[in-house]
Amino acid sequence: MDARHDVYTHGHVESVLRSHRWRTAENSAGYLLPRIHEGSRILDVGCGPGTITLDFARLASAGFVAGVDRSGAVVQEARAAAVQAGVANVEFAVGDVYSLQHRAGTFDVVHAHQVLQHCAA
Repeated sequence: MDARHDVYTHGHVESVLRSHRWRTAENSAGYLLPRIHEGSRILDVGCGPGTITLDFARLASAGFVAGVDRSGAVVQEARAAAVQAGVANVEFAVGDVYSLQHRAGTFDVVHAHQVLQHCAA
């Protein structure tokens, strides 16, 4: 299975992205915050425009955070947001949730917000 079989019904239209930009680690991943430490290594799958991912990077300031999304345009927006915010311990990449390019054990935390309902398998 790969992302070609998935359908992101919402699309990456402006109204959807506006909603995604509103998300923060606090309002959308509060349950996870006690598990994030200064040196944490975090993978955010389906990171969208990166607002949650950037919050993770700020919390894990001595660690590393990777954001992956299937949309190149959204990844570009996330990269620009990281530069604008001056957050350097984060990397954004276009990727497929079914074939992530990271070895097992690379991350302490893997986060996926509103991703699984769009996966076909």
